[in-house]
Amino acid sequence: MILDLVRNWRSYAWPHSGFEAAFAFIESVESSLPDGKYAIDGENVYAMAQSYETKPVSEKGFEAHRVYADIQLLLAGQESLLWAPESTLVETTPYISDVAFYAMTPSASQVVLEPGLFCMLRPQDAHAPSLAYKAPCAVRKIVVKVRV
Repeated sequence: MILDLVRNWRSYAWPHSGFEAAFAFIESVESSLPDGKYAIDGENVYAMAQSYETKPVSEKGFEAHRVYADIQLLLAGQESLLWAPESTLVETTPYISDVAFYAMTPSASQVVLEPGLFCMLRPQDAHAPSLAYKAPCAVRKIVVKVRV
């Protein structure tokens, strides 16, 4: 997992050009972008704009992917995201398409996402996103999927 300021994305050695395309999209996105799916490079790189209310930990579990890395960026609001290595979790729903679900674990690490930060999660990075940090709040978020 990488958590950093968006302006620092070029300081990383990304494994292929799909990540550059993802960050070019992120840098150009307007906060008023309507919810929905946006093709960047077909199914290799695409973005999803989302609006939702953050949830308490008791309502969420972990998820992990096999095909895509996630780049998560908040446009508005604040949310907590929990991280744990996929290999340490108990699977509750096996992989269907690109996602499996896991039980919540007390040994997770917490990060707080807010506008200006990005979080990049690789397939082995299980995560519980969309969590209320101090209190539930409205969030505008972009998740860019990069095929790895």
